Amino acid sequence: MSVLSALTGPSEPKPSGENRSDLGRVLLAVACGPALAGYALVAAVLGLVISTAPGAEITMASTARAAGAVWLAAHRVPLIVAGAPLGALPLLPTLLLGLLVAACTGRAARRHGLDQPGDAARLAGTVAGMHSLFGLTIALAATPSAVSASPVQAALGCGVVAGLAAGCGLMRPCRLLPAALQGAPDWARHALSGAALGLAVLLTGGLAAVLAGLLVSPGAVHDDFAAWGPGVGNGIGLTLLSVSYLPNAAIAAASWSVGTGVSIGAVSATPLGVLAGPVPAVPLLAALPEGPAASWWAVAFALPVAAGAMAGRRCSAAGDDPAVRVRAAAADAGIMAVACFVLAVLAGGRLGEGAFDPVQVPAGSFAVAVAAWTVLPAVVVAWWSGPRATPTPTPDPDPDPDPDPD
Repeated sequence: MSVLSALTGPSEPKPSGENRSDLGRVLLAVACGPALAGYALVAAVLGLVISTAPGAEITMASTARAAGAVWLAAHRVPLIVAGAPLGALPLLPTLLLGLLVAACTGRAARRHGLDQPGDAARLAGTVAGMHSLFGLTIALAATPSAVSASPVQAALGCGVVAGLAAGCGLMRPCRLLPAALQGAPDWARHALSGAALGLAVLLTGGLAAVLAGLLVSPGAVHDDFAAWGPGVGNGIGLTLLSVSYLPNAAIAAASWSVGTGVSIGAVSATPLGVLAGPVPAVPLLAALPEGPAASWWAVAFALPVAAGAMAGRRCSAAGDDPAVRVRAAAADAGIMAVACFVLAVLAGGRLGEGAFDPVQVPAGSFAVAVAAWTVLPAVVVAWWSGPRATPTPTPDPDPDPDPDPD
């Protein structure tokens, strides 16, 4: 039996009356299941890392408390570690826990015939409330002595992340998108689709740039591993740490590609130059560019242009009227800019109080740069690539009848 089956039951739908009668039990199971499963997964991974670390002493209580802190971090709850703030949190655990919540809620909705927006509100609200309660409990009583979190931030952060993830999982079974777009112009759906495609191109290109930077910097990667000493546990821990921050790095690389760059303390990097300085000994940071800007770095600007062009191509189906396609393409750029603003805020944060604080992707300038780089290629491609209305030929007027013969 899969994890989803264990949390939500078999996938075969029940009759409608039975579905509605046990709605309370379904809500409780779906609300508690992902939270408990996510916590158990975090505890298992931490137990593996701690057990392989040299000289580490592992106990059930210490592992459980450490898992609580990581679980809060996965829900974007800022932590205080040994008196220093930690707000630059990895995004991969957030994505994985969000996928678990979305999959469980979507499966439960399909199984129990929950197919209305009101059903989605009840289910997502219950999931958010239960995660808020878990977050509050962990912040108050289940973190290590050297780690603390604001109970209010824990309750809000866990509830918001879980509620949004549940909403994503219920998007299709409860037909949330058609309900949200009811009354919107026809091109709005194409604008959303194009923005999603353009954002995917931008972030995929950013991730590819990070991986390429790691491949060409094997010496720096080795030095970062060596800085933590020998031991399988250290290697596993550093690898998991680097992998968990890959989405953050992809966002930072996307910001680099549009010219706004990324900064870690006093260190900053853009395609136009690098301000060097110390960075944490984390293998992932070996991908940061070093030295003066090279002329070929200007190739990075092709990434947002390609993202805009792909978004505009998706809008080519918005209608026969080029003006309609242009409106959809312009909306693409705006939606991508807003999304990049949110991603930039999530990717950075406080990192202690020393030389590495803060980690920052400049959200405002990143959003403006994305809009500026993508709007023109999106509009041009949407204008020229779509169908064009064919004018209906006007029939020739009937010729004058021949005059009657004399």
